[in-house]
Amino acid sequence: MKPLRIGIIGCGSRISGVAGECARMDRRFRIVAVADPQGEALRAKHLELLGNAVFHPGEDSLLARRDLDGIMIGTRCYLHAPMAVKVAKRGLPLFLEKPVAISLSQLKALAAAFRRRNAPPVVVSFPLRVSPLVARAKRIVESGKLGPIEQIVAFNDVPYGDVYFGGWYRNWDEVGGLWLQKATHDLDYIAYLAGSRPKRVAAMNARRVWGGDRPFGLRCMDCRKRKACPESPFNPKSMIPKGSRAGWREWRMCVYAKGIRNEDLGACLVEYANGAQAVYHQNFFARGTAARRGARVYGYRGTLEFDWYAGHLLIRWHDGRGTEAVKLPGGEAHFGGDAVLCRNFLEVLHGLGPSRTPITAGIESALTCLRARESSATGRFRPVTMP
Repeated sequence: MKPLRIGIIGCGSRISGVAGECARMDRRFRIVAVADPQGEALRAKHLELLGNAVFHPGEDSLLARRDLDGIMIGTRCYLHAPMAVKVAKRGLPLFLEKPVAISLSQLKALAAAFRRRNAPPVVVSFPLRVSPLVARAKRIVESGKLGPIEQIVAFNDVPYGDVYFGGWYRNWDEVGGLWLQKATHDLDYIAYLAGSRPKRVAAMNARRVWGGDRPFGLRCMDCRKRKACPESPFNPKSMIPKGSRAGWREWRMCVYAKGIRNEDLGACLVEYANGAQAVYHQNFFARGTAARRGARVYGYRGTLEFDWYAGHLLIRWHDGRGTEAVKLPGGEAHFGGDAVLCRNFLEVLHGLGPSRTPITAGIESALTCLRARESSATGRFRPVTMP
């Protein structure tokens, strides 16, 4: 069998996990080239996956190879768009991490690169859209049983939100804020269920819990308050889950540092071209059993309700029939969406089907997030249009 020869640009934990799953699904899938600042040090870390890969000094020498069948991009967020533009010129099928861009200028360049008639197919890393839960919800919506969808109220109470304040994610210039880093997933699946593109957005956000006056570069292990701080992995009574504390000890940064720009809560209102409306809120300091991620989808005849953490999907009929519960599988990475993404990327590589999370979806979601970021700063509705 002819192998699928894949190159990786930016081989972090996320993309190596996706690539490993692809390799388990298809024995022909092989990582043959890697461009990453860590270089050869990655080989020992991911020996089974990268054992026979050639490490390149940069993306240009990797993309100059003529034997590649596809590319995966897993760099830091600010490099997603520039790397994808280069891949578009090379014409190779692409798996692209989200957000697809963190600025309007990046987004415009990305849209132009993939607007070409012979642009390669892209699978954007949107596991929520393809998760079994949303797939079932979409079928119910399209059946018409609920009636036309008029309103969606969605929520994301993140139980691991401190990650975005105690690690590299707090670097605004690399991430672009938490609308782009987190809400890009949710605003994508919401638009998918609404069946329409966003028309305008109003948003607000704030940093109410984290951030402060401590040095930006202060690590918990170097802080004299490390045994008393509720956010320190060295505190036996830490708010950090016990299973995560050991991994944080060496590189956990102070979440009360000055210079942190990420918001720890936010909400937005979206109007869609078909007239439907959505409300979405995200919270980054909820913990433990307070975790929620899901939505209520309202039609005239019924309301559909789901929550990934609770693992349920309910239909509440408005005509007095009561509530219908739908059983769903659980326990898989990204609520089962990662496995679907991997299968879809393999289909695209083999020419057996289109992307289920195309670049147009990535661009539309990132644009909505960028306009929500603008609205948060200005207090005004912003049109979800490209300048």
